[in-house]
Amino acid sequence: MSQPEIEQRVGLGLPVVLAVGLHLGILILTLVSWPESEPEKTNTTIVNATLVSTETTTNQAQQAKSSKARDAAEESDQRQSAKEEAAREAERAAEQQRSAAEEKAAAQKAQQQKAAEQAKAAEQLKAEQAAAEKAKAEAARRAEEAKAIALDRKKAEAEKQAKADALKKAEAEKAAKAKAEAEKAAKEKAAEEARKKAEAEKAAKAKADAEAKKAEAEKAAKAKAAAEKAEKEKAAKAAADKAAKEKAAKAKAAEEARKKAAAEAARQKALAEKAAQASAGSLDSLIDNESDAISGAKQAAQAANSFENLLKKYVGQNWNRPSGSVPGMTVTLRVSLLPTGELVTAAVSKSSGNAAFDRSAIQAIQKAAPFTEMQDLPAGAKSQFRNFNLYFNPEDLGR
Repeated sequence: MSQPEIEQRVGLGLPVVLAVGLHLGILILTLVSWPESEPEKTNTTIVNATLVSTETTTNQAQQAKSSKARDAAEESDQRQSAKEEAAREAERAAEQQRSAAEEKAAAQKAQQQKAAEQAKAAEQLKAEQAAAEKAKAEAARRAEEAKAIALDRKKAEAEKQAKADALKKAEAEKAAKAKAEAEKAAKEKAAEEARKKAEAEKAAKAKADAEAKKAEAEKAAKAKAAAEKAEKEKAAKAAADKAAKEKAAKAKAAEEARKKAAAEAARQKALAEKAAQASAGSLDSLIDNESDAISGAKQAAQAANSFENLLKKYVGQNWNRPSGSVPGMTVTLRVSLLPTGELVTAAVSKSSGNAAFDRSAIQAIQKAAPFTEMQDLPAGAKSQFRNFNLYFNPEDLGR
């Protein structure tokens, strides 16, 4: 049973119960004998009564009738009053019932209206719930769609950002590469410029060195030419001196030969005179002694010449050409030897004009000493080398 139906039944039963209870109360008042007293005012308040069975009511009525039979008049009045009052009460009850019915109808109408409103509200609530569910679903769908759109947008933005980052990275790498290439190009350019500068400086230095070398060469050539000229002049002078010496020596030799020939002629003349005075045997003995003397002198001269050539050979073998020396240089050394061939002194008698060349000749004879071959010379040849002049010319030695 629904709630409106229950409320409707409760609303209908209550007035009926009240009306029945009211009539029973009036009936009891008419039947029951009241004590002698001032009748109490009837309470117009509606009394709630409970419906009892017919049998119980009848018994009570009989008892009331037997107890109140003695006063019929009063009871009649009371009954009349009660009837009137009951009529009034019934009218009031009817009015109340009518009012209750109207109220009930109004209540029912209100209830129906309320039920309708509730139904409508329920429908509206249901509709609203459905709409809410739909809206919720739509919102969820839209949220999902928005989420998907947001995800897509986020993904797109991420992709866009990734592309932007990649582009930025590529641009940065490109810029870094360009910068590195520019720096490399700058370094290469600087290196090339430095190389060119170094080459230019090297070329300039080489040119300067070449010019300096050329100038030095020209200077050296001039010096060499001057030295050669001086040497030639010196050589020419030396040759002239040598020629003059040789001429003088030849003249001296010729003079000595002439003197020797004159002496020989005088000696021969003396021999002839002696021969004329002596016997034939004495003359032959004198001639043999003179021949032996001539032969010994020739041998001594040959030995001395051989020793001098050997001495020059030894000196030449121990000689080292000094820097700055030029062909044609000669030096005359004054040399002193012991009879054993050991060197006592060696000094420059006539310089070449080049101190290094003079010194090299002295060092050569010092290295070549001692000359032990001197011990084998005849006494006459050995005495020639106690103090003598050594003429040193490397060209005579083929050097």
